[in-house]
Amino acid sequence: MKHENARKAVLILATVLVVLVILFGYGALLIYSDHPDEPNFVLRPGLLYLSYFGLVALFLVSISLSYELTTVDANPKTALADLAHRLRVSRYRVKEDSKGLKVQVTSSTAIRIIAKETRGRTVIGYKLDQTPSGWTALIILLFMFYLAIVTVVLTIYAIWVVQRFAQNAVLPRVVGVKRTAEEGPSDVIKSTLVDGLSEGYRLASEAYEAQYSNYQDGILAVMTGGLFVWFLSFMSFFVLIRGHSLYEDVEGSLVASIIVTLLFSLLPMVYLTRKVKIKALEFRSWSDKLLARLQQETGVEPPKEDQTSAFELLAKASKETPKWMKVMRRAGLFTDPWTWFAIFMLAYVAFQLILAGIATWYSNNLILQATLFAGGIVAAFCCFLLYRRWITKAREEETTTITNWEARLRTVREKMQRHLEEL
Repeated sequence: MKHENARKAVLILATVLVVLVILFGYGALLIYSDHPDEPNFVLRPGLLYLSYFGLVALFLVSISLSYELTTVDANPKTALADLAHRLRVSRYRVKEDSKGLKVQVTSSTAIRIIAKETRGRTVIGYKLDQTPSGWTALIILLFMFYLAIVTVVLTIYAIWVVQRFAQNAVLPRVVGVKRTAEEGPSDVIKSTLVDGLSEGYRLASEAYEAQYSNYQDGILAVMTGGLFVWFLSFMSFFVLIRGHSLYEDVEGSLVASIIVTLLFSLLPMVYLTRKVKIKALEFRSWSDKLLARLQQETGVEPPKEDQTSAFELLAKASKETPKWMKVMRRAGLFTDPWTWFAIFMLAYVAFQLILAGIATWYSNNLILQATLFAGGIVAAFCCFLLYRRWITKAREEETTTITNWEARLRTVREKMQRHLEEL
């Protein structure tokens, strides 16, 4: 789809959304206002569910649309590499992978930039993407039924944001600019350092976000467990100490149950604060240092002479890279929400099928039992295969990132040494 049609796509998607919202609201009104004795009362909820599935389909269409931006003479790999460098100079967080470039636009929205060769020219295109937190929020909202409308609204708005970013930030950096291959030796060294600082900043920032997500998830888990412990301990006072004076003292029972809950939550909270949060703050410190140095290298004023050189900072950051990648791999739900959503659904289906097979154990219907158990086993096996595929891919990405980082340092060192010899 042409770049000029991106705005038209937004208008069309918004129009379809309005129609589906009207149908959705009318279907909900029918359910909550009609009397059960009226004809076709059972059939009318179909309108509500039909419009809901229409919203889901509209969401899937919205995130799958791609748009052409422009065409260039360079091959796709070179064009994307040059574009990635110029975006990094502008301090955008850019991730290069086999699919192209992923550039973070806002805290939740990203743009996927792709390049493919057509008839001897390279076509630069783009589509909507999201950060891990953005995808997680959209998935949760989509499956909360009545909030599916919010999901589609946010998605269409994100397409508009991405279209504006492509027009104002990406297009000027693609057309009529100097290629990095045409730069002098000193410029090449600086470009390599800038790319390294930007990549380090991205990795450290993503590691911080993943670790902080683990910290927040841990807090939520402790609060949930604490609520369960409080309820269990509060009810236990009425079961285990019947006839005791505390049994008649509701306030005393409440205070005692709160004390038990606090004792239960103390050690996990200390661990989360002293270990998980501290590590997240350490990653953030690295992110801030790399960003500050990146701003100096890409700014007008040169770095101060008494500061650590960019190369030394990259060398120190290379020792931290394995930690960052390990944290991101462990935070699987945060870094790859779609895959983990599929794993969760397969596990849920497997559990329900096996549970249904157990429930029909005494029905003497062996075919039904065998079908349910077989379905549960197949779903569980698919869940296992998907997990194994994800963990293999995550480890490969970890190895590739560390290898590329070490290769980048070697390249900078060799170029600096060659440049000094030529001088």
